[in-house]
Amino acid sequence: MKRIIFASMTFILASLFIACGDQGAANTASKPANTSAAANVASAPINPAAIEADIKKLVTDYAASTAKNDVAAYEKTTADNFMFVGNDGAVQTKAERVASMKTGATKYESLTYDDVSVRVNAEGDSAIVIAKATVKGTNMGKPIDSTVRVTQVWSKTKDGWKMASLQATNLTAKTDDKAKTDDKTKMEDKAKTDDKASDKVPAPATNK
Repeated sequence: MKRIIFASMTFILASLFIACGDQGAANTASKPANTSAAANVASAPINPAAIEADIKKLVTDYAASTAKNDVAAYEKTTADNFMFVGNDGAVQTKAERVASMKTGATKYESLTYDDVSVRVNAEGDSAIVIAKATVKGTNMGKPIDSTVRVTQVWSKTKDGWKMASLQATNLTAKTDDKAKTDDKTKMEDKAKTDDKASDKVPAPATNK
C-alpha cells in the first residue's frame, strides 16, 4: 500500500514539474526577442558643425579634381542618379556628364569655389550647398568663362557622402550693371528730392 501511495505521489509531483516547465517555456516564447546591444544603444547625436566641415572639404576637393578633369574622382564623388543643370539650362545625367568629360566636350581650365554655405538637415544624412564658383573652360561643347552661383545637394550613403545634383546659375555682368544703375537712380532721385525741399525753404527776411 505504501508503495502505491509513494508511486502516486511521485507521479503527481512529476506531472506538476512538467506542467511548470511547459508554462515557463510558454512564457519565454511569449517574450519578445532581445534586441541587439547596438540597437539598445542610443544613436549618436547629430553634429551639424562637423558635417558642415566635412561637406566643405568635399566641395573643395571636388573643385580641385574637376579643374584637373579627373573623371575617376568625378565618378566617385557623384551619386549614381546624379543630375547636372548647366548655366544655360541644359540637363545631363551622370553617364552623360562623364561621357562629355571623356570626349573633351566638357573640359575645365580652372574651377574655384567661394562663399560656401552648407545647410544640414535634422537627420544629418543630407545637405544643401550654395556657393559662388569661378569657372573657365568648355562645358558641353560651349566655352565658359564666368562666375556662377551653384546649388549642390549631398546625400549620405553606405559609401559615404555623394553629390546628388548640381545646378549652376550665371551671375552675369548685366546683373551687376543693373544693380549699379539702380543705385545711381536712387542717388539721383534723392538729390532731386533734396533740391525740391531746399526750394520750399523761404528766403530769410531782410531789414529795410
